[in-house]
Amino acid sequence: MKKILILISVLVLSCVNTGFCRDSLRSTLNLHGQQNEKEQSDLLDEFRDAWSEVQDVTGPLTIEGDVLGYAQSYGSAKIDGDTKNGNSYGAYKARVRLHWSPIEDGEFFFQVQGGASDLYSNPSRRGMVASPLNSQASRTSPGGEASISDVLYTQHFADKKIFVSLGWTDPESFMDGNRFAGNGRTQFVNSMFNNEPIFDGIDSNLPIIAVGFNPREEFSFTMLAQSTTYAGRPDDQRKGDLEDMADSPLIGGQLTYSPSFGKLKGNYRFFGWTNTYDQPRLDGGEESANWGIAFNMDQDITEDFGIFARLGKGNGAINNITWTWSAGTNWQGPLPMREQDVWGVAAGGVQGNKHTDNTDMEFHYETYYQVKLTDYFSIVPDVTYVTNSNANRNNDDILFGMLKFFFTFSTPGS
Repeated sequence: MKKILILISVLVLSCVNTGFCRDSLRSTLNLHGQQNEKEQSDLLDEFRDAWSEVQDVTGPLTIEGDVLGYAQSYGSAKIDGDTKNGNSYGAYKARVRLHWSPIEDGEFFFQVQGGASDLYSNPSRRGMVASPLNSQASRTSPGGEASISDVLYTQHFADKKIFVSLGWTDPESFMDGNRFAGNGRTQFVNSMFNNEPIFDGIDSNLPIIAVGFNPREEFSFTMLAQSTTYAGRPDDQRKGDLEDMADSPLIGGQLTYSPSFGKLKGNYRFFGWTNTYDQPRLDGGEESANWGIAFNMDQDITEDFGIFARLGKGNGAINNITWTWSAGTNWQGPLPMREQDVWGVAAGGVQGNKHTDNTDMEFHYETYYQVKLTDYFSIVPDVTYVTNSNANRNNDDILFGMLKFFFTFSTPGS
């Protein structure tokens, strides 16, 4: 019993090991030899020693996770001729992750997540916006839910210059990452500032295989193939998650250039994807495959100020959104005596499809301020303003506000 209590205490108290407590799966897999920074605290020596005893039996093992609680609110708006009443409500979302290295340069990853929210009051579910305002609404429901979202094994080769990953996750685990706009829990909450919106629209967790190669430190290349359920076809033509997995997969690839200018780092990503099965077209033409291409960058301008941008284009015959853009800033320590706080500002747009009733560009403007109270707890107020809502210039603007409370925990690193 004493050992169990010690392990529980380790999970709750060892939150300063912030290297593991990240939003994105891709940042935890150490792909292309990129290691997470791991901070340690002398206050946790006793717990670290206890966890070391556990790892003597299991091998390198880490359990970590986080809890996000938030309150959000938005006003009433007239959208496509209908008045949508505003709403205010609270929600929570939690994750628990396991990292285990059973053999050298190999890692098994397992994630459970879920939560509770008034999901059907979200503006995107009510047809108020073309691009969702809350990227954290997935895997939640009014009554609460929890599910296994990711199971993945990754093996590294050639001094971690090559990796192969196999399991169950989403394509965004390997593509479209961004240091300044990819963590909806502590950064921008809008979906369009976390991933390229057209790519995000086809994204789902299914069986996947990915391979990566970095011939030089500043260059890396990733390719993936994921099974599909024919989600773009009518319901009666779709297949199950594990049915005919090799038939008409999603294929994707990303090339990343990561230069350094002294202490100033940058990442420039070019990626593309295609669903190789045919699906109905909005223009009434013959069925065809869906596809998308995108550019994504983040760059330090000074040691505490950086910029980011995304630009994407999809198959205009299939997607309700034909092209997208976004850009913004990330400023760490914007106020005196608050060196760990972060202030972000972003703007972006999604272009409606000329083959639909909503043909204008929907604009999003968002700002957040992360108040980092400790290494493991942050409070993040966030405000979004949307014009040309639902890609229609005749619709009312929407003001969307959120207050987030984010707590992380982790066992000590090996």
